[in-house]
Amino acid sequence: MRAHLRKVTSSALLQPDGEVWLDAKTEQIALTGVPVSMQPTAFIANSWTGKKVGVVDSLRFSALHNGESLALRLEWADPSEDLDIDDNDHFPDGAAVLFPFAAGAPLITMGSADQPVNAWHWRADRPGEAHNNTARGIGTTRVTKGAEIQTSARYEDGHWKLVFLRALRRDGIDSTVQLTAGQTTQIAFAVWEGSNGERGGLKAFSPQWHELSID
Repeated sequence: MRAHLRKVTSSALLQPDGEVWLDAKTEQIALTGVPVSMQPTAFIANSWTGKKVGVVDSLRFSALHNGESLALRLEWADPSEDLDIDDNDHFPDGAAVLFPFAAGAPLITMGSADQPVNAWHWRADRPGEAHNNTARGIGTTRVTKGAEIQTSARYEDGHWKLVFLRALRRDGIDSTVQLTAGQTTQIAFAVWEGSNGERGGLKAFSPQWHELSID
């Protein structure tokens, strides 16, 4: 995967249906449900026994940058637009991209005590922003401040189209990955289908790291 350079404004990169994305190379990413046995509590694991976790089985991914900001575009099929919480079985749709702070961090466990990971997490009930999360293993995810990740999302014809946009570098912020042109990093993906009750660790995810080269 490559994030190609485009000499456009960051505002142009942020538009999911913008012209800049028309000729961007797209990759198909396979997703699978997180095993119920990996859930952080016995209550969640027991209540989901026999249910399908990870309804969304793939997404399409593209990446561009303009020398200052990195834009990551995700698109996936979803039969319903879920924007809020309804009782305890219906949650907002969501998606995330995940980076290791150093190559080789364990993906399926959301990092480890000495190999943390960084997730940019969007939910449909939080338009315009993504939370910057750090994790050092299952059940350790924490929201941190200062990453300033913008998002723009559109639901149309049974599909979500979502762009994450962040400055390549956030100097002075050690709770988010630092990126630069010419770098190759690792990236993974997750999608939550709200109408299936997915939230927290209940999600579809890419079970291995993918390499992302920033031109």
